Amino acid sequence: MRNIIKSVKRLVSEMESYIYCNNYDKVNQLADELLSATKMIKEQCVNNDRFGNNAEKGTSKQYPGFTLISTLPFLYKPLEVKNYYDGDYLEKFSERRTEDLKRAGVLELHNKFWMSNNVESGNIFGSIPMELIDKEPSRTLRSYGWEQADVQIYEISEGIGSRELDRFCSGTFNHYIIATEMRNGTKLVLNFNM
Repeated sequence: MRNIIKSVKRLVSEMESYIYCNNYDKVNQLADELLSATKMIKEQCVNNDRFGNNAEKGTSKQYPGFTLISTLPFLYKPLEVKNYYDGDYLEKFSERRTEDLKRAGVLELHNKFWMSNNVESGNIFGSIPMELIDKEPSRTLRSYGWEQADVQIYEISEGIGSRELDRFCSGTFNHYIIATEMRNGTKLVLNFNM
């Protein structure tokens, strides 16, 4: 929710700037985004009252516009730093992830899975469903530091825009991926319970 509140502050600041420039079309657009953000804050408050804090592991929560379709075990490669966008950390992380997957013999399966589910945003940068791989590759990946998480997979209603969805997920989930299923264009959110 903190991220959404930061977004609200940014939107208000932008609105003030556009009002001074007499750009009321942009003010109107930002007002719609502001209403959407405040609606998400209100929904999160209601959800926290109704369903408790999302930090509880292994519990299924209900969110407006989200339909839980499955919970599956995934292996994921944890990040080792807090500020992963600093420097070339993600580039080096990606190289290590690729090497791990190659050595385990599952790089092609990983790539095929994530090509059929186009990642749009999130904060998990290496994962694979455990049902796609055998026990030996799973052991190999674990030996390289990969960990298991139960992942709740939500289908997202068409009425939720990309920016709104990204804001909601970053404020609600600690570890997540937003993806689009390529065969039918369905938006998915994968919530990693760690």
